[in-house]
Amino acid sequence: MANYEVVEYFIKPVDGDDQIELVIHASDGSKWEYGIPFSRSTGRYMFEEIDVLEMDFGEDFSEEVAGKLDELVAKLTG
Repeated sequence: MANYEVVEYFIKPVDGDDQIELVIHASDGSKWEYGIPFSRSTGRYMFEEIDVLEMDFGEDFSEEVAGKLDELVAKLTG
């Protein structure tokens, strides 16, 4: 069960780096910030904390974030 609700979040590439920035603002006033490295040659990224997002915000949100990460990495490496 989710402990917090997402108020807003954004996912965007980090200029000049093979990294994606994820920032989440939660209903309790907390802010989470992640730098997610990815490989331009393989199109893979490493984000082990996706399980933490699922515990804190629920499965639907973690799946939404994973899908958006997949889309953005595909766009950046395609």
